[in-house]
Amino acid sequence: MKTTEEIRNMHPDSLVSWFMIGSYAYYELDANVMSDYDFDFLVNRLKEEWDNINHPHKKLITPTNLDSGSGYDIEFPSMVKGATVAYLNHIK
Repeated sequence: MKTTEEIRNMHPDSLVSWFMIGSYAYYELDANVMSDYDFDFLVNRLKEEWDNINHPHKKLITPTNLDSGSGYDIEFPSMVKGATVAYLNHIK
């Protein structure tokens, strides 16, 4: 599982990836890739770094997603789905 320290050290573009992975795992697979505290920390970093992010999936995240700290309504790309499953299998 991702930790606060790992999130603190992530490149800003990686925050988008982990927001998507965390949201997909939680809302679609009923699984966690980080604690709720760490996800909230990730969302706060994502907000702080928003203008510095150049990630292709950034456009899928709305201000509402960031304000609510939730990606429940995102249409997750296949890349995110595959990465999430691979990560969950890795941490078993």
